[in-house]
Amino acid sequence: MSEGERRPSRAPALGGAAAGGNAAVAQVALDLASSAEALWPLVTDTDRTNRLIGSEPVELEPVAKGEKTSARFVVHTRAGGFDLEYEEPPFEWEYGKTFSVVRTMRGGPARSYVYRLELERRAGGGTRATLRLAITPRYGILRPVAQWQATRIVRRMAEVVRAVDAHVHASAPSPYEQPASPPNEARIERGEAALRKDGVDAVVAARIADLLRRGADADLVRMRPFELAAAWELDRTDVLKGFLKSVPAGLVELRWSLVCPSCLTSSQDVERLEEVSLEGHCQLCDIAFELDLDRAVEATFVPHPDVRLVPRQMFCVGGPARTPHVMAQANLAPGESRSLGVPAEAGRYRVFVRGGKLASCTAEVGAPEEVTLELGERGLTPAEVVVAPSGHVVVKSGLGEPVHAKLERLAYASEAATAHVVATLGEFRRLFSTDILKRGTPLKVSHVAILFSDLTGSTALYHEAGDAAAFRLVDDHFDVLRKEIEAAKGTVVKTMGDAVMAAFQDDASCLAAAARCLAAFERFREEHRYGDKTGLKLGLFAGPCYVVSANGALDYFGQTVNVASRLQHLAESSEIVAPRETIAAAGLAGLEVVDEREVSVKGVAAPIAVTRLRLRK
Repeated sequence: MSEGERRPSRAPALGGAAAGGNAAVAQVALDLASSAEALWPLVTDTDRTNRLIGSEPVELEPVAKGEKTSARFVVHTRAGGFDLEYEEPPFEWEYGKTFSVVRTMRGGPARSYVYRLELERRAGGGTRATLRLAITPRYGILRPVAQWQATRIVRRMAEVVRAVDAHVHASAPSPYEQPASPPNEARIERGEAALRKDGVDAVVAARIADLLRRGADADLVRMRPFELAAAWELDRTDVLKGFLKSVPAGLVELRWSLVCPSCLTSSQDVERLEEVSLEGHCQLCDIAFELDLDRAVEATFVPHPDVRLVPRQMFCVGGPARTPHVMAQANLAPGESRSLGVPAEAGRYRVFVRGGKLASCTAEVGAPEEVTLELGERGLTPAEVVVAPSGHVVVKSGLGEPVHAKLERLAYASEAATAHVVATLGEFRRLFSTDILKRGTPLKVSHVAILFSDLTGSTALYHEAGDAAAFRLVDDHFDVLRKEIEAAKGTVVKTMGDAVMAAFQDDASCLAAAARCLAAFERFREEHRYGDKTGLKLGLFAGPCYVVSANGALDYFGQTVNVASRLQHLAESSEIVAPRETIAAAGLAGLEVVDEREVSVKGVAAPIAVTRLRLRK
């Protein structure tokens, strides 16, 4: 095989230039009872493992623009009594199989640090885990010290891996339950009682309180409600509402994380929405991105400092556990070819190269075992590839600078409670009415369902019943609609005269809310003195939108809002007008069809197929 035909590398070397000729190497092999798939997300959680083996916290400094290095950060920390400064390129891994870290020291007693973990399936069941660390000292005389340090670190890592195996296979306590800072028990008890009094489900309140009492520090520095709801097997909206109400209860504080659309990690945390700008930047992926409220801004929580004084420290810059949707990642030197392992599951993936170059990848039975992508200044070619499950995608770099490439799973279900989701909850608007966007900063939402209602007969009612009685009916009907809208997981954005505008995360919830509102209003009409003089009509539409701050609150504007309003005007009393495609996807929800038609709406080029609905008799 010629030099030009040499197979692309699948892993970084641990000897030679990477580890240094006089590297001190420590290695251990462990036979574990658990499967590699079960072990992987835990043994590659580098932030937690570094805490357990006694590493010091790290501070990150972005690498200056134009430096010819694959590292995106310069890391500052301490080890063995020395101040350390090193470049750390993106970690490399193939999901469930291999993971490696390479550090190039800028000074101090060592030149480099190379750690590698390999997981192999054992014939009789379980996993063989091999841990290897090579530390290259800057001076030969320091090699015994480097050997002692490498041996000590590997021994501690092995202890963590064994403890993880015992936890996974035999339900032993998780080693990641420590370290934990001391809780303020009295404050937590008062907060939990306040949550129950405020209507939070008792199980949700108890879970939040227990997490604040016993959770490891690593679990509390960035609490994600939907992730916790999945672990607790509870309704995600109930858990999110519980966390929102935990803020005034004095248990937690709300933070907004700006999330990179590629690595899905937080590039910045802010305390208020008004600190969010129109654009974010991820230093690791080297991309700028528009801050969509339903994709790039996430609500997270931290303990109130009077509840738990959790150190806001980072112990690692990255790793597979932080990006579980990334199946494989590799660094490419200029002109180098590297291979990304494809998972065994068929499905849709994509290849991302730092800077935003993309190619779609489909894993399909019967496709080639290996495909090649050419990386140039204009991007990746071809733009689409099809490869066999468990095959390989080779990325061949034609760039003059080092980059990293990764294979991302597109079907990954995000556990982010995005700002759009939070903003569609009535609890958020009541509890955080002052947490609004900076004036003049409209942020995009890719999909929101908007509902408009109108109270018919109200104008005549003011003449017939008088201002006081009519105003009371209008105000009472707002309460009726608000209750049904929030029960369907939506929020009232604003009231206008005798009309309501509400927002929902999805079309089905919006249609369900409209049906609930009609049914509840019919009951209201029967009970109210002047109810028979009025009626209710509704219209809804869904699509992209912009969110702005208006009159001291979050508001929506754009074509989607305009169309929803115009569809409401097409309804008769006791009717809903909705797009036909919404009805087809969501079902009738206790409604029956009055008629179907196509309508022309001002500002929309093509006619819209709509359905008029009423309550089923």
